[in-house]
Amino acid sequence: MNNKLSIISIMFFLLSIAIYGQEEWTSEQQQILETMQFFSETTAPNGKGADAYGSYLSDDFSRWTIGSSITNNKNKWVEGVREWFDDGWRVSERKQQNLEILIIDSYAHTRRIVTETYLGPKGDTSESKAALAEIWIKKDNKWLLYRVNVHPMPND
Repeated sequence: MNNKLSIISIMFFLLSIAIYGQEEWTSEQQQILETMQFFSETTAPNGKGADAYGSYLSDDFSRWTIGSSITNNKNKWVEGVREWFDDGWRVSERKQQNLEILIIDSYAHTRRIVTETYLGPKGDTSESKAALAEIWIKKDNKWLLYRVNVHPMPND
């Protein structure tokens, strides 16, 4: 039993380093990082899908890809995630570089670079990399994604 507990502790420590990097984050910043992790897990191979994904978005959520003339609200974006998820796609691997988390009252401004590998229903894969500038809002003691501006980057 002690070996299992030791192995789990070591894995948690390594995961913490992977998620949080070498930065020293405050407890409130760590809450945001944990929320990002739970949010991301909704589209992983054993994720709970679009409704779980949508539960991390504020009702007045907005997503914009820089250079596009289209913004997506919560309903449109979650329906797109639902179609993608129902078609059998999942995020099989995710890496993120957390650049900044600035918390002012009940708002958090974050900047990060995210690289994701997608696994399709027939075993096909694709990858994307993007810089994200986000605003999170704290409602009922839970952090929700309020705004995200996405800048696609070349995969290197």
